[in-house]
Parts: sequence; structure tokens; C-alpha cells
Amino acid sequence: MPSKLVVFTLLGCLAIASAAVLRHPIHVVYGAQNPAAPLEAVPHNLKVLPKDISAPELNRLMQQYQRSLGVPCGYCHAEAEGGKIDFASDENPMKELARSMMVMTRDINEKYLTQIGDRRYADPITCGNCHLGTPHPPAFEGKAK
Repeated sequence: MPSKLVVFTLLGCLAIASAAVLRHPIHVVYGAQNPAAPLEAVPHNLKVLPKDISAPELNRLMQQYQRSLGVPCGYCHAEAEGGKIDFASDENPMKELARSMMVMTRDINEKYLTQIGDRRYADPITCGNCHLGTPHPPAFEGKAK
């Protein structure tokens, strides 16, 4: 029963990471570095996210990723001349890693956690569950006895 083992392992990870609470919003606007700048009307080069995602929804999602990893936009997105962020560019290798992690998170939520009958014990996970507000997930240290 490998699938049950995977589910129970994921549940254990979720229990360990349940202390991750996203508290402080970060004001970032997709398509601009300045929160007062207008939203980009049509997001470009979406490979994992839905092609029809609205700019406000994409902005909300990017803010969540920023809080979950504690990083600025330039951590995953390429910087163009003058320090502006080129959101559509694939030049920054972290962007492809981020896409892979987004697919992994989606798979855990949609493929594995849905196998648990009572969803009260299988809250959807986010990047923050493992990253805890840091770019690299901290090493697990069990409770001292």
C-alpha cells in the first residue's frame, strides 16, 4: 500500500509544518515594482498557472509566495535593465524551480490529500507549510524530550 504510506507521510509533514502562519501582507503588484503602479492587464508566459488568471488573482498569489518564502520578486523573476523586474522572462533559473514546486504542491493537494476521506484532517498545504517564511525549508528538529 505505497499510496497509504505516502498519505501518512504527508500527514506527518503537515502536522510538523502546521506552525506556519502567514501574518504580514507584503504589498507587491504583478508587473510593477511600485505598489502604486497599475496591474499588468494580461499576464504573459504562464506555464503552470491558468492562462486566464486575472491580474488581481495573480498578484494575490505572488504575494502569498513572497510571504511563504520571505523573498522579493527578483528571487524568482529576472531583473531587466534599470533594476526593473521582467516577469515574463525565464532567464532566472529559480523561476523553473518555483514552477516545479508549484506543481508538487498542487499534486499533494489534488492527488494525495483528496484520498483522505475526512478533509478535516487534510487541510491544503501551501509553500509556507515547509518554507516557514524562508527561501530554503529549515531542517526538521524534533521536540526535545
